[in-house]
Amino acid sequence: MNNWKKYKLGDLIDVKHGFAFKGECFSDTPTKDVLLTPGNFKIGGGFKSDKFKYYNGEYPNSYILKESDIIITMTDLSKEGDTLGYSAKIPPHSGINYLHNQRLGLVQFKNDLFDKDYLHWILRTKPYQFYIVGSATGSTVKHTSPSRICEYEFSAPEDKTTQSRIAQVLTSFDDKIELLQQMNQTLETMAQTIFKEWFVNFNFPGFDGELVDGLPKGWKRGKLGKEFDLVMGQSPKGESYNEDGNGMVFYQGKTDFGFRFPTNRLFTTEPNRKANFLDTLVSVRAPVGAINMANEQCCIGRGLSSVRHKTMAFSYTYYLMKSLENVFKGFESEGTVFGAINKSNFENIEILIPETKLISEFEQTINPIDYKILNNSLQIRTLTQLRDTLLPRLMSGAVSVAAGFSGDRADLVAGSAVVRPDDIVPRKPNDTNHSPKK
Repeated sequence: MNNWKKYKLGDLIDVKHGFAFKGECFSDTPTKDVLLTPGNFKIGGGFKSDKFKYYNGEYPNSYILKESDIIITMTDLSKEGDTLGYSAKIPPHSGINYLHNQRLGLVQFKNDLFDKDYLHWILRTKPYQFYIVGSATGSTVKHTSPSRICEYEFSAPEDKTTQSRIAQVLTSFDDKIELLQQMNQTLETMAQTIFKEWFVNFNFPGFDGELVDGLPKGWKRGKLGKEFDLVMGQSPKGESYNEDGNGMVFYQGKTDFGFRFPTNRLFTTEPNRKANFLDTLVSVRAPVGAINMANEQCCIGRGLSSVRHKTMAFSYTYYLMKSLENVFKGFESEGTVFGAINKSNFENIEILIPETKLISEFEQTINPIDYKILNNSLQIRTLTQLRDTLLPRLMSGAVSVAAGFSGDRADLVAGSAVVRPDDIVPRKPNDTNHSPKK
């Protein structure tokens, strides 16, 4: 802790409020103007490049954000203030404008004496966020302000080069995580394209173009419940819940979903309804039809169901469920207050039923892609855990930056978390322990 100094954010930065963009100009149709919101922040900080909102109207050019600008969430709808006050950096981009909305603050540095990336990581530490949430106003919707943010005090190395080295270590993890996430998005898009070509456009290997009643020879129309096993979730007793890893991981609903796999948040010592490894998870309460895949055996609450093809074709199951998005949306108004789909309605969804041989061929083609997505996701989890472990220790001076520590080290650490196709135990129809070999 030698050569460390206490700082106040207000001595280093100002926080600029965003622009009040007109609600009538908001758009779900993509435009070149992306209106950023607190929904574009990850829990723990960092930029989330999905679920963009768009703008179709005029605005001052001074509210166009630049690459590497640091923004802060000023409003949070969650009970815990999951993202309130956290920071994110505007990523490289071209052909679009990221717009500075009024619910976000823009960090403006008063001088260049302090490393900007280091300060970005200060704004992602737990002590800072505890301070922000603790000083927030509002009960249902939590708010912070530039003045509250600028009152925060922290200790940091006086030497800007040391600040930069610490920030580079943490940023190397974020860069690797982002690269793996982009790779997963590309892989899933590839797999979805193949599914659509084969099972929607009927452009599959060996097809001669002959249709019988509008379907390829050997295909038929039928009910989803005849082809898939479906388990509707049921929440265990509330007193069995814990966050300490005791018992089986428990997913309540879409809240736990990630890009492909859920995030472990809650556990239960009294699991009842279960989903198995590589089962597809479908949200059956608002929003109906959100899709994930189980990366381990898990307990599912009443907001979820698990689905698997009777031949155990896990890739085919996942991409078929993804293709039914518009069908699931039709159930959004079925619940009395929130949208919902019950087991009977789920099982009676009309689907096209291809020949089993084609499903098997699809599995052979797509399984390697899905295993790669799984392995990348395991690496992301390992890198995230290591980054989150290092963050408080580096920012408090408990750990110093060793010479030569870089993203390559991050690759080495994450590379041990790998599942290969050979590690999977094939599951018989009544086998509930479909999981990686130990």
